[in-house]
Amino acid sequence: MFRILIVEDNPADAQMLQMALERAGRPLQIVLREDGVKAVEYLTDGNPCKCDLVLLDLNLPRLSGFEVLERIRSNEELQSLPVVVMSGSADAGDVNRCYRAGANSYICKRTHLVDILTVAAQIVTYWSQCVKLPSGSPARSSAHGSIS
Repeated sequence: MFRILIVEDNPADAQMLQMALERAGRPLQIVLREDGVKAVEYLTDGNPCKCDLVLLDLNLPRLSGFEVLERIRSNEELQSLPVVVMSGSADAGDVNRCYRAGANSYICKRTHLVDILTVAAQIVTYWSQCVKLPSGSPARSSAHGSIS
């Protein structure tokens, strides 16, 4: 089972993304956290990492997406956790700042349902089947079978 943490404060965006990911046709476990503090608490509560991928909005209450990304990358146990920033901002400064801080990808949020479904399917396929995830990842599949 591929595990995704969605960090998104807009309930409509979160619901649309979750629905689109679930329609991608792969077994998923999706956890939603609506602000940066709750996301960091979820990731650092002392249990082994509970997700294979983080989908992170930038404009979050209490702790911004930039700050969440910085905390993930400064935590030795989470440093290799893939983080995909999904933001409404297409600003080059935001994009560059995220990559400098260690984001694995930066995706501008889509507004049309068909585009959201397409991007969600591509995210799930790429991260759950095409890449080999770090050895600490809970996911047990890759493009060629199980991760050892």
